[in-house]
Amino acid sequence: MTSTSFRRAATAAAVAVAAVLAVLPTSPAQAAEYNSIFPQGWDKSMRSRMFMRIGYVSTFTRTKSEDARDITGFVTSRADLNAAIDVARNISRSCAAGSASVSAADCARYSDVNSIADPVDKVNFAGNQWDLIQGVLNTALDDDKVEGIGTPSGIKVRAQKQVGTPALSVGYWLDEERNWLLEGFVLAKPLSIKLYGEGKRSDGTPNSLNGKELVTTKLLPPLVIGSYNFGSPKWPVRPYVGLGVMYAVFFDAKTTSFFDDYQGGKTTVSTRNTFGAGPFVGLQSPINDDWHVNVSVGQIGLRTTSRLVTSNTTIKSGAAVLSDLSPGLVQAIDIGDNPNNDLGVVATLGDGKTGATTLLTELVARNRGQANLGSYVREQKVRINNTILNISVGRSF
Repeated sequence: MTSTSFRRAATAAAVAVAAVLAVLPTSPAQAAEYNSIFPQGWDKSMRSRMFMRIGYVSTFTRTKSEDARDITGFVTSRADLNAAIDVARNISRSCAAGSASVSAADCARYSDVNSIADPVDKVNFAGNQWDLIQGVLNTALDDDKVEGIGTPSGIKVRAQKQVGTPALSVGYWLDEERNWLLEGFVLAKPLSIKLYGEGKRSDGTPNSLNGKELVTTKLLPPLVIGSYNFGSPKWPVRPYVGLGVMYAVFFDAKTTSFFDDYQGGKTTVSTRNTFGAGPFVGLQSPINDDWHVNVSVGQIGLRTTSRLVTSNTTIKSGAAVLSDLSPGLVQAIDIGDNPNNDLGVVATLGDGKTGATTLLTELVARNRGQANLGSYVREQKVRINNTILNISVGRSF
C-alpha cells in the first residue's frame, strides 16, 4: 500500500469512528435511556406494579352429563336385523332340503336344524328357531317404540373429583392505590383427568359402565382473574373479590380397553374447547416489601360436548353393552344367546356354541358388503362445575 493510499484509508476510518461516537450517549445513564425499548420511565413504573406468584392449584369437580346419543343412527336397525334373519331362515331351509345353493360353511354356521337327525323333521322345522327369535325381537322393538338397537339409554359420565398442578402466575396492579388487579396464570402442567362411567338401566340398576374408568384426557386451563382488593397494601391481610375467566383446552384423550370392548371397537374421543367464568374470593398477606402469600378460591362452570367415534364395530353375544338395553330387548337377546334359556333356541343354532347376536351381526355386515358393522359417532354434552383452590407465594418485580 502506498503512503497516499494509507492516508486515505486512515482518514476514512477516522470519519467512521467520529460518526459512531457522535450518535452514542456520553454517559451510562444516557446509554440505558437510549437503549430502552419502552418510553422513558415507563418500564420502571410497569415493573413496580408487577409481581409473580408460584403455587399449587387444586380443582374439585362436580359433573353433570346428559345421556350419550347416537349421531349416525342405530348400530343395527330393525330392517337390518329382519333382513339378516331372512337370510338365516333361507339358509336353514336350503340346508334342510339339501340344496346346493348354499355352502357347507353357511349350513354349519347359520342353520337352525343342525342338531336334528331325522330328515323329515329337518324340513318341517327348518327356520322355526329364527322365526321365534324374529318375533320376540320385533315385539321388544315395538314395545320400546324404536326402529333399531343403538346406544343404551342412561349412559352418563363423571370426571375425576379432584386434580391439581403447580402453577405460575403474573399479576399487574391497574391503579396507583393497588386496589384493582389483573392476574394471569401463564405456566402450568396440563391436568390429567380420568372420566368414569355413570348411570342406570331403565329398571333402576347400575349399568355396566357405572364406576368403570373409561377415558383419560389432558386439560390445559389458562385462567385470568380480575379482582378488587380492599384496604391498602399496608394492611396485614387484604381480602379481595374478583371474576375469573378460563379457556379449557382438552387434548390427548385415550380410551380404556374396557370402554373399547363396550363400544364394540377402537374408540377415539374429542372434546370441544370451551370458555367458562365465575366468582373468586381471596386473601393476600405481605411477608415484607417484596414477598407475600396468597390464598384464593373460586368457581368456574364449563359446558362442553364430547364426540366419540367407534371404528370397525363388532357386537358379539355376551357383550356388556347388551345387558344395558331395555328389559324387553335383553330378554329377546337372551333367548338367542343364553344356552340355559327356557326355549333352548341357541342349542340348535349353527354349531350350538354361537349365540344369535353374533350370527345376526355377522349377517348384517355381510348384507351391507362389509367385514363388520362399520363406524359410529356418538355425542355427549357435559356440564362441569369446578371449585378452584390456589395457594401461592408471590414476589414483586
